[in-house]
Amino acid sequence: MNPKSTQTEARRRELVSASELAQLGYCERVVHLDWKHGAKRSQEQVLAQDRGNQAHEQFYRDSLEVARVSQSKGKCFVATMALGECAETNALRAFRDLYLRRSDVGRWCIGAYYRVSPALCRAVETRPVALAIVRAMVKAAAGVAARLVDRRLWR
Repeated sequence: MNPKSTQTEARRRELVSASELAQLGYCERVVHLDWKHGAKRSQEQVLAQDRGNQAHEQFYRDSLEVARVSQSKGKCFVATMALGECAETNALRAFRDLYLRRSDVGRWCIGAYYRVSPALCRAVETRPVALAIVRAMVKAAAGVAARLVDRRLWR
């Protein structure tokens, strides 16, 4: 057995999966024996676990790519007008790409926003009080969007 494989196996034994924690409520002895002597999993279980791990890894890679691409394309008219190019604007773009673009309703909301926002920008840009209100609302929305994006990317 090569040293890297031994290290990987040792690391796996240190970690406790959510499934193992759930089994504690069922039979803590089984978990202890699996930890001490190694889990006896069927070939089907091993393959299912591998498929799940691959799906999680692919989702993670896709999410990072979407977040990276969203920083450089697509304008957030109102956010850009109110805040300029900044972290909050990028968070809103990432939210759009990670959450809204994935559903028909979300894409409809994006389309409606792109139709309405230029007129909204023109109406607000010459009114300092209205601009301050919009800026506060956009900052609040960006804070929520940033938390949701972080949750999606770093699960």
